[in-house]
Amino acid sequence: MNNFKKLNCFLKKRTFFFQKTIFNSNRTFRKNIIWFIILTQNNKIGIGECNPILDQFALKNLKKFEIELKNLSKIIRSFKKTEICFYYKYISYSSILFGLEQAFLSLKNKFPMLYHSKFTYGIEGIPINSLMWLNSFNKDKKYAMEKMENQIIEGFSLIKIKVNMKLINDQYFILKEIKRKYPFLKIRVDANGCFENIKKAFYYLNKFYDLGIIDSMEQPISSGNWKDMSEICKKSKLPIALDEELENIHELKKKQSYWMLLNLSLLY
Repeated sequence: MNNFKKLNCFLKKRTFFFQKTIFNSNRTFRKNIIWFIILTQNNKIGIGECNPILDQFALKNLKKFEIELKNLSKIIRSFKKTEICFYYKYISYSSILFGLEQAFLSLKNKFPMLYHSKFTYGIEGIPINSLMWLNSFNKDKKYAMEKMENQIIEGFSLIKIKVNMKLINDQYFILKEIKRKYPFLKIRVDANGCFENIKKAFYYLNKFYDLGIIDSMEQPISSGNWKDMSEICKKSKLPIALDEELENIHELKKKQSYWMLLNLSLLY
């Protein structure tokens, strides 16, 4: 019990500026404010990152986001519990849940370690994808092609690209050229819910499927449209990954129930 009494929690707020402006189909980013949850217990420390850039609900009201974080840190100091289940009902934002889970894990496994694995011990690597934001496609096709080819030269065999309705025809043309030159490449498409309805979503899902290099599509329609998303997941020729759809669904049982409702094996 004495160990629990020594649990403390405080916050650090930092602003980071992007070297280049980036944007997806919903928003433009020039800087990002990140809050860090810092836990201490005896001689141990745990740190978790609460990053609202990944949480569209947080971005709508950062003041409210910060107030919830401050209230949560008070609750942690009061409860002195290191199990995430005690705090679900006090968390409204997925990015805060992520940060607190990360802080508890690093407190338990000795910061900065979260999980013990061959990767974290430097024995094995893991494959990762590169990412092309929308601004990579906002100049001309030649520029976008060069950006993609540079990533291929760097060794990436999977590239995730952001798409939106304004640029999608040019992006499709570029992917056709990439398929012709680099048929081994795999592309993951992140739509960020940009397709207005299920009919338009299926049109582009079929169009991208025909390219033969698309690994999956992420969040084709906006979140909250469960019926349409369920139909898309069942009938799409391309695998569907959820993103915004899972925001603010915190408990594991609820997440599992939702996945079953959509009849979907979630992609990572």
